Amino acid sequence: MSLIVRRSLARRTLGRRSLVAALALAVVGLALQDASAQAGRKKTEGCLVSLAEPKMVIKDRSSKKEIEFRVKQAASVLDKAGTVATKYGRKAQLTDLETNRPVIAYWLVDPENKDGKFANKVDQPDFMDDETGKPDADVLENAGCKVEP
Repeated sequence: MSLIVRRSLARRTLGRRSLVAALALAVVGLALQDASAQAGRKKTEGCLVSLAEPKMVIKDRSSKKEIEFRVKQAASVLDKAGTVATKYGRKAQLTDLETNRPVIAYWLVDPENKDGKFANKVDQPDFMDDETGKPDADVLENAGCKVEP
């Protein structure tokens, strides 16, 4: 094999290795960035007291105190500046969520108000009893919601 052919093969191999290394670094960097963003995210479970954009109030299940969150309807699930809502595990609008029902809010420190909380995801799980078709009193009580007779 001639010297020119060997150099050409060596350059190609080195180029491929560099490309693979760069892609691996990019993947690791994105994973670390997402992990650090999620590290600041917290979760509050409780009962939805009120919801009128831009404010949502949840009665915390453990402390029994009302906590206020800033919310803003997300344009899509990829919208990082908005609040993504789900109801029974399906995509929903904030206006679809019912008051006096269990809710889980995932939140960060509000970028607009360092003393406030911004809910970037709000989930209202299924609280209906499959057998009776009525709200499950145990689920409502556990979340701190008023149980209707």
